[in-house]
Amino acid sequence: MFWFLKVFKAISPSFSQGWNLETIDTADAVDDSGLFEIEPMNEIIIGRNVSLYSMVKSSIPETSIWFAQDSNGCIWKLDLSFSNITQDPECLFSFHAGAIQGMDVSESSHLMATTALDSSVRVFDFLSKKELTICRFKQGGTALTWASDMVNTAGGLLVVGFDDGVVRLLELYNTQSLHVVAGRTRSGDAELRLRQALKPHNAPVTAIAYERTRKIMATGSADSTVFFFTVGERYTPIGFVTVPGPVQGLEWSPQSHEKNTLLIFCQNGHVVEVQCPDPRAQIGGNTFQLSDLPTMHFCFSSIKSRIKVIKEEKKKEREKRLKKLKEKKPDATEEELQEEEKEEDEKEEELPPLYIPSPPSPLHCCFYSTPGSFWLSMVGLETEKAAQDIEDPSAYSIETAKQKLELDRMHKEAEQRKQERRKRLAELQSRFQALLEQNQSLPEHIRLHRSNSLLLTKPAFI
Repeated sequence: MFWFLKVFKAISPSFSQGWNLETIDTADAVDDSGLFEIEPMNEIIIGRNVSLYSMVKSSIPETSIWFAQDSNGCIWKLDLSFSNITQDPECLFSFHAGAIQGMDVSESSHLMATTALDSSVRVFDFLSKKELTICRFKQGGTALTWASDMVNTAGGLLVVGFDDGVVRLLELYNTQSLHVVAGRTRSGDAELRLRQALKPHNAPVTAIAYERTRKIMATGSADSTVFFFTVGERYTPIGFVTVPGPVQGLEWSPQSHEKNTLLIFCQNGHVVEVQCPDPRAQIGGNTFQLSDLPTMHFCFSSIKSRIKVIKEEKKKEREKRLKKLKEKKPDATEEELQEEEKEEDEKEEELPPLYIPSPPSPLHCCFYSTPGSFWLSMVGLETEKAAQDIEDPSAYSIETAKQKLELDRMHKEAEQRKQERRKRLAELQSRFQALLEQNQSLPEHIRLHRSNSLLLTKPAFI
């Protein structure tokens, strides 16, 4: 008996179906439509939030075990014996289905949380290398911060941003499991529960940060806004500010700084520093926009490549000038040449202003150093071209390539000579044709004939 297996994907619980392969192989349509309907012999339900798209049979002979790949990030073990002792589907491994967008670790335990665009938030024990729990949503996760113990004494509060602009506060239970040493038995399974959901943005949340006293939280988004919240049992919105571009990251000033400020760096090279809003301030009117918040704006662009070019140009110009001085005064000493060169430098015109590319180089990360100063890391400083590799196994050796180059040069010169001769021949043929026409136009008694004149003999060339 042979089996033909089909993996079925749907919003409902995913399942696999089995058909008799011999029945399919010998199937014959009853009409001209070419269609033949057949019901599956067996079916097994895998579970919810499963989307299988690949299956492979175990290499063990005479086995009914198959392994299935789930596009939502799992590997399943399936028993397709379809008997009264058939084992339930078993999830062997679970992963994020795609790149991780946000990750953070707990201050008080050996736990790590991650989120990705596969709409899942996962908590791992990185000592035992096990996944503790997973929570799924309808939107992809884009940013994640594990709240400090100053914010949540239990140490189990996660703030997660999603690609629809929603921010969710997730609390991790069982809290006893946070402090258990890896390998020991836990008192209960971990679970993520929704504590509060907010929607401060209309585009993906890209950054989340608590200020130094942990009384205010800020969230940044691709919609070029930063929203502030008071921290407590319930997070309450204070207001928002707009910035010149999509937010790349947020950095609060440390405790050592006198001023409590937030550094907002954007993807397009702009940096904005805003003063921390007063959590007690009440925003009136019909908007949460903080229009009177003290703000400083900076715009940075990478000019390293341009500086390098200018240095090279100055170096070449100096070498040319030194060469001219030596030609003018061949007997001059090195000191005299340097003195004259110094005088020439003083007369030299100012260099043109540095070229700043548009759009500016995007920012990668940013952090405060000393009060009033911060560091930036930028991406996009021109990169050197990669060296050209030799991938063709039949490529010429260095010597063969040189000989081939010389042979090509000789062929090229020979072809040029042929072209010149053909051109000369065409010119002579044109002149001869003109003479023939001129001779033909003369009166009969003075006209030259082929029988008595070499003039009318068409020239021949090799």
